[in-house]
Amino acid sequence: MKSEILQTELDMPQLRQMVLENTERINRNDLIINKIRMEATEQSRKISEQEEWSKNFRRELEESMRISRERMDRIEKSAEKASIEHEKMSHELKESIKETSVQIKETDQQIKETDQQIKETDQQIKETDQQIKETGQQFKEMFAETRQDVKEMFAETNAYIRRISVELLGTTGHIVEGLVSSSTEKIFKDAGFNLHNSGKNLKKELASENKQMELDVMLSNDKIVVPVEVKANFTKQKVKRFLHKMEMFRKFFPEYADKEVLAAIAAINYDTDADTLAHNEGLLVIRVSSDDIFTLDPVDKQSLRRF
Repeated sequence: MKSEILQTELDMPQLRQMVLENTERINRNDLIINKIRMEATEQSRKISEQEEWSKNFRRELEESMRISRERMDRIEKSAEKASIEHEKMSHELKESIKETSVQIKETDQQIKETDQQIKETDQQIKETDQQIKETGQQFKEMFAETRQDVKEMFAETNAYIRRISVELLGTTGHIVEGLVSSSTEKIFKDAGFNLHNSGKNLKKELASENKQMELDVMLSNDKIVVPVEVKANFTKQKVKRFLHKMEMFRKFFPEYADKEVLAAIAAINYDTDADTLAHNEGLLVIRVSSDDIFTLDPVDKQSLRRF
């Protein structure tokens, strides 16, 4: 028994060391467990935040989709309206072309009849030439006057055909001018320009240089004047010609000497890079859009060219 007690006393330091080591191990495990618990708590918080973000994102996405659907509905309605207007304009243009074609056919018939009359008259002249020589100068003058009347009638008929052709070619341009002229005030007001329509198809002559300038549409207020060139289709060459015209503007319109002069172009269609050239040259650009009949491209007022 005494030997066992002695053996126990001898093992106590070793036992104490084991207890200390176990205690340290337990403490380290507690630290690890606490760290794992904190990481789990943080991970749980991040998951909650991610779920909240996902809910918010879903709500925003649903709202964006709703707005997009509403916009698509508006665009479809606008497109339908524009299509109806286009069909109406197309129908009116076809009717105008049809009427003009009828007039041209009637005029062609008149020309043919006139040609036949001329041939018949020439034949009569040939047949009666000997009689004219015998009758004398007075009879010659009578037939000369007849020939001149026929030529004048033929010239008038040709002039009428040319005028009808020019009117036919200009029909589309006039339609576009009418649409632009009726909506320019609203277009510029929406872009921050408080202007009023000063007129359309304005013409000025410079007698000293025997030159003429015509402007399709003009807008102005007490500080600014904006001439607008209107085309069914704008090419780069037409943009360049308009820029050259605007360089002469103040010479033809000296009454605007105290105003700032900007310039705009409007068209249903722009050829490749024509609108880009216009923007680069500091022009205002009006075009057909899906939301409205005509709209003004975004404006950087600092980059606009002053003429």
